[in-house]
Amino acid sequence: MLGERSMWYKMSWFENSARVPFIINHPLSIAARRVAEPVSTMDIPPTLVDLVGGQLDPYADLDGHSLIQSIHGSGVRTAEVFGEYMGEGTITPVVMIRAGTHKYTTSLVDAPQLFDLSTDPLELTNLCASSKPAHRELAARFAAQAQGKWDLKAVHGMALKSQRQRRTCWEALRQGRFESWDFQPRNDAKQRYIRSHVPLDELELRARFPAVDALGKESVLATPTGIAGAKGQ
Repeated sequence: MLGERSMWYKMSWFENSARVPFIINHPLSIAARRVAEPVSTMDIPPTLVDLVGGQLDPYADLDGHSLIQSIHGSGVRTAEVFGEYMGEGTITPVVMIRAGTHKYTTSLVDAPQLFDLSTDPLELTNLCASSKPAHRELAARFAAQAQGKWDLKAVHGMALKSQRQRRTCWEALRQGRFESWDFQPRNDAKQRYIRSHVPLDELELRARFPAVDALGKESVLATPTGIAGAKGQ
C-alpha cells in the first residue's frame, strides 16, 4: 500500500508483501535454475499449456506470457508485471507496474511511488520525488501507462456502489427471521435417490438419452422430471 511504512495499511506492494515464490519442479524435464526476472500468476495458464505440449486458442484473451523459455534458460521474460489490490485495509484501488528493476505504485489518495530495486531493495528512496530529469521522465512514463490501463475513479465508484448495495441487502436480511444470502442449493432427497414414487421401468426410460419409449423408439417425455428427465426435453 502507498504511504509511510508506519501507517496501518495491512496490505502493500512493497517487496516483503508482494513477492511470492513461484516454484516449478519436474526433474525429468527441467534442470534446476533460478529465474531472477519478475513473473506473474497470470503467466501460469500459458506456461502450463506449453509444459504439456499444448497450444493456446488463438482467440484466448490472456494477459500472461509463457515462462517456458525462462524455465529452460533459453530466454528472459521482459514483459511488465501488473498488480491490483482492492481488498482489506485499503480505501482506494492500489495498482502496481513492475518493469525490469523498477516498480511503480499509485492510487487515488497517496502520492505515486517509484523504486529502483537494483539499487534500493528496501524501497526507501521514492524516485517520483527526485529532481533528476531521468527519474522524472521515467515516472511520467509509468504514470501515463497506469492511466491508460486503469480507470481508478471508475473502479472506486463501482466498489462503493457494491458496498452500498450489500449494506442494503444486509439491513433487509436482518428484519424478521434471518436468512443468509449465501446460495443454498435445494436438497430434495426424492431427486437424489431412487424412490418408490416413480416406477423403476419409467425411471430407467427417463434416464436414457435420447429418451425412448417401451419399444426403444426415441420420444419426448410429456412430463420429464429431475436432471435425467430434463435431458429428454
